[in-house]
Amino acid sequence: MTQHREYRREPADADRSVLFIHGIVGSPVHFREFYPHVPKNWAIRSLLLDGHGGAVARFSGSSMAAWKEQVGQAVDDLGGRASPLMIVGHSMGCLLAIDQAIRRPDLVKALFLLAVPLKARMTRRAASQSVRTALGFDPGGDPVLQAAREAYSMDPDRRIWRYLGYLPRYYELTKVMRETRELVCGLNIPCRVLMSADDEIVSPRSAEWLSCNASIELDWLEHSDHKYYPPQDKGYLLDEFDFFCRKL
Repeated sequence: MTQHREYRREPADADRSVLFIHGIVGSPVHFREFYPHVPKNWAIRSLLLDGHGGAVARFSGSSMAAWKEQVGQAVDDLGGRASPLMIVGHSMGCLLAIDQAIRRPDLVKALFLLAVPLKARMTRRAASQSVRTALGFDPGGDPVLQAAREAYSMDPDRRIWRYLGYLPRYYELTKVMRETRELVCGLNIPCRVLMSADDEIVSPRSAEWLSCNASIELDWLEHSDHKYYPPQDKGYLLDEFDFFCRKL
């Protein structure tokens, strides 16, 4: 079973830092292949957001306010000890990253964002994948489903009624999506965005809102979906991350 826990690397001589923020019901596991690419003298913190990594009921009892507070505390702590700070976000983690970049321009100096959800879409594929993942069905060797299962931090639970507690959390997420559309034009730090061309959750229209800001450099992973990066895209993604780190 995949272990979902916060990851930290804190070298004594750290002069820069990077904060990783996963998406809703996600996990730091999503970023595990990024960590070796972070320069050795950088501090790393990869959050496990409140309510994640356990029972469905525990997630339902958390909130967007708790996640924002947790991220803000991490920015203050990490950025205060090893600045400049870069934030890497996936999905909802991108929204939390943008919020902090606007709030704390003194600490947050760069953003590297994956699958920025300024507008969502619900496809049949997304619904099927979500149900199979949440209920703990065997991926059956499908690499796409395997990636989704590994990045889903909640314990599988086939008591369907328990998922009603997810609804307020997703409502909060859609509200923050709309709010963030108004924020992206105000970003004035280097921002690299990689969207997935085959994303079953994030609408391609999200890229239209991002295009309002010349400091946002946007590209597409042509063969990837929301959580799975096939080899031809993964190599490019990690190379871009390497290059972006070197510019900070």
